[in-house]
Amino acid sequence: MVITEEDILNAKKAFEEKAEIADEATATLYAKALTRNSKKFPELPQKVKYVALKQKSGKYLVDWRSSETCSAEGRP
Repeated sequence: MVITEEDILNAKKAFEEKAEIADEATATLYAKALTRNSKKFPELPQKVKYVALKQKSGKYLVDWRSSETCSAEGRP
């Protein structure tokens, strides 16, 4: 999967506007694009993992998770 500059800019726009994305593949691509290229945008959260979250509507939202919420450490 090749991530283009256009994908990166679309991902940033979707994240900032909290836009719902109908296609799971596109949402996943945008999440990967932001995770790999967030350094280009200092105003975005850094050193986090961006993920595609499925909403109740069935659409997807690009959001971020810190390493603390992605790990199993501290869980019983």
